[in-house]
Amino acid sequence: SGINAEYGQVKNTPIPDTAPKPPDSSFNGDGSLVGMDRMKLENLLVKMANQGVLSSHRRMLTVYHNSFHGKDLVAWLTSQEMLSYPDALKTAGDMVNQGLIVHVSDPGHPFADSTQLFKVVGADYPSALNAGITQSCAEVSAVKISENLRKIMTSLSGRHISEEGYKVDYEGIKTDVEFAKFVITAQSLQRVSLTGMSKHELIAMFINIYNALVVHGIVSRGAPSNHLVRYQFFKNVSYVIAGQNYSLNDIENGVLRANRKGMADLFKPFSAGDPRLSVALEAPEPRVHFVLNCASKGCPPIRFYSPDKLETQLNRATKSFLSSGGCAVNSETHQVSLSPILKWYKSDFGKSDSDMLRWVCGFISNTDEGRVLQELIDTKQFKIVWQGYDWSLNH
Repeated sequence: SGINAEYGQVKNTPIPDTAPKPPDSSFNGDGSLVGMDRMKLENLLVKMANQGVLSSHRRMLTVYHNSFHGKDLVAWLTSQEMLSYPDALKTAGDMVNQGLIVHVSDPGHPFADSTQLFKVVGADYPSALNAGITQSCAEVSAVKISENLRKIMTSLSGRHISEEGYKVDYEGIKTDVEFAKFVITAQSLQRVSLTGMSKHELIAMFINIYNALVVHGIVSRGAPSNHLVRYQFFKNVSYVIAGQNYSLNDIENGVLRANRKGMADLFKPFSAGDPRLSVALEAPEPRVHFVLNCASKGCPPIRFYSPDKLETQLNRATKSFLSSGGCAVNSETHQVSLSPILKWYKSDFGKSDSDMLRWVCGFISNTDEGRVLQELIDTKQFKIVWQGYDWSLNH
């Protein structure tokens, strides 16, 4: 037809050099820069790394890798990317808003053209199992990601963890295609938002992350071979969560135990000014000691927990552990045999041995041993003996 012939003629006619250029979608009508999409911002991060904008900076006792001063980023954007000063500030602000960069000590701090220090989210923790400089994951709710991880790990548990939760087929998990899905989902933890979470949501999330991270660590790095390697394992195996690094030790002792020193530690996990203090509980939650699994046969079984059922699940897990050998009472010798977990974290259960035993008795009071224990507490005739602990791998 005539219109098709005209279309063909226009299509095949070269564009003259004098024709106006098509509009650049990167700029507004007034010439100012439109906010960059995430892919372009991530490409800028790669350029920053390649061109020396990122380096290591020390603040007190902490070294921040892949970090930079705000003024240095602005200078680089204006000199190397040829952006105007307002556009450079906007681009840096977009990086903060997209969760790609963050202030080292205040995650909510806006970008500033100053000597204030910023870091690339995730990239300053290269040893974190979910780290990565170019993860394309927009900020999402921590509750949503936590629930996704719980569902995946529950599914994996059905195939590779014994029904009672004490034995794990780590090789089976390693080769399961759903574990690859878990690893990708765990990367989303880098840029979750922890604001607005309820206490139960926070506790359930960190319990589940801890138990999943232990499994991830064993699968990725192997099981600790001795006590020193085990200590390093729990100090170093970590995830980046909401822009901050959380090791297994940080989760247990920093978050769930309200920033108390762990076994063999000289210092608390979080020092003054640490942004992770805003996540730490106000007081220790003693029941977590009976739901956290450290990959040893002496540990409580592996389970994954829901915020809406947390109270019931924590009470059930604690009662089950204590009544299944964690506490044994001999009415004739007055001996109370306890799991060393209660010894290692004694301060979480009260100020004295009597306080600790009263706490224990509260979970087994309706059993024969519980009634005997209550009599020993009332008469102060008890003698505590500590059980051994099986550190061998739970496989």
